[in-house]
Amino acid sequence: MNKEKTQEKRQDIPEVKPPSDIIQKNEGFYIFIDMPGVGKDDLNIEMDNKTLFVDAYSSYPLEQTGTMIVNEFGNVHYSRKFTLSDEVDKEGITANMTNGLLKLHLPRAKELQPRKIEIEQA
Repeated sequence: MNKEKTQEKRQDIPEVKPPSDIIQKNEGFYIFIDMPGVGKDDLNIEMDNKTLFVDAYSSYPLEQTGTMIVNEFGNVHYSRKFTLSDEVDKEGITANMTNGLLKLHLPRAKELQPRKIEIEQA
């Protein structure tokens, strides 16, 4: 995202902490974040040391004609941050955005994933 555009938007648009679910599985963790009205180009995901930052802006077009009577669809700045454990393979994190639902996969470091030990015949 354009940094100047981001700064400009933050002054005008309210910040919202979107709801999220975190699921732990053997191979890693999954974070689901609900951000209606957000497209891929409106989304920014960054890592800094052990912190994962997710920022996004909804982009609902506003009706330019007439008098607004009720305005419940506002453009908002979604912002979340997550502190990651040492279990997470930070280089392997992937993201997928579908219909306003962001799915992050945070794989567990290979050496920490459960593995099956094969039994050899004597």
